[in-house]
Amino acid sequence: MPKASIAIPCYNAVRHIEQTVASALAQTMGDFELVLVNDGSTDGTLELLERLASTDPRIRVIDQPNGGEGVARDAGRAACRGEWLYFLDSDDLMEPTLLEEAIARGEETDADLVVFRTQELDDQTGELRYFHWCFDVDWIGADVFDPHEHPQRILNSFQNWVHNKLWRASFVQGRGLRFQHVHRTADLLFTCRALTEAHRIALLDRPLHRYRVNNPGSALFTSDSYPLDFYDAFVELRDQIDGEGTWELYGQSFVNWVTEGVAMNLQRARSLEGFSAIYQKMHDEGLRELRFDQLAREDAINPDRWDRCEAILELPLDELLFRYFALEKEEVRRSQTDLSFARLGLDALAGELECVTGSASFKIGRTITSPLRAFRDVTGGAGR
Repeated sequence: MPKASIAIPCYNAVRHIEQTVASALAQTMGDFELVLVNDGSTDGTLELLERLASTDPRIRVIDQPNGGEGVARDAGRAACRGEWLYFLDSDDLMEPTLLEEAIARGEETDADLVVFRTQELDDQTGELRYFHWCFDVDWIGADVFDPHEHPQRILNSFQNWVHNKLWRASFVQGRGLRFQHVHRTADLLFTCRALTEAHRIALLDRPLHRYRVNNPGSALFTSDSYPLDFYDAFVELRDQIDGEGTWELYGQSFVNWVTEGVAMNLQRARSLEGFSAIYQKMHDEGLRELRFDQLAREDAINPDRWDRCEAILELPLDELLFRYFALEKEEVRRSQTDLSFARLGLDALAGELECVTGSASFKIGRTITSPLRAFRDVTGGAGR
């Protein structure tokens, strides 16, 4: 049995999969298997995966008819044999120490899952950006915790992604966790069940994963093909929480996550048809079924998201479209203001630094320490 399994669902992944696989094979902890699931690709992905498998015995390829993200993820999960499980997207990247650091963290804390930071990798520019909202831990006050003791924001703090988490296989198997067989949002049920059913969650404040964004080939850019998959995922998660008898613990966090999910799926809609389908479902019954009426605005983690959901219930479609347009403009304005303050702060810091480096005392200090710096440069900094 390998120490860890890495599972990657692949659909028409020729553009990025070699780089993704290379990042997995570059792990500093080498005792793992890499399970590549070809989900009926039509672009030569299968041939590429088989060629990669021929170069490393740790790679296994599973070929299946196209079933969508959830079916492919679940096939990978079922095939994994490792003590620890990691699920990666076919266009994302692992940092070299991801398995080593996350497994060590999980074993030293006896955790069911380990949550770590991820960074945004812009597919168009190559820029690597800090991703602060995937690791919101200020409210917890601990880096190892039982979610039953900290229920209030458990679903709203780490995203329902699988790629910024490492999973103990015995926990996944013991709880019967699976990926829902939908085309989009297939990881919501798996992740949110784990976050609410785990006995011990460990946090690792390290960026160990790179999440590719602004990629036209990603699921976000094809969201209108399955606009209500996210709703189906939330309905099943609601039923699971009810079945566990933990609604009193997690209900508020669940509905807060619903407001985020509804607002973001409307925002990401790429056609009027997709937007209209989400609006109509949420307006007619969806928000009621997901218990939006149980969340008061003062209990909303993000009041803007609550307002958007309330508007769905109150406004006809044409007025809602204008409301969303106005809200987007307001968000852009706030973002521009925040960026302006940030730039001003950086300019002020640069000005202070220039004053310091131009001061007489700084120049005298540089003169006094120049022989020591020269010695350090020659010796390569030995002894530091």
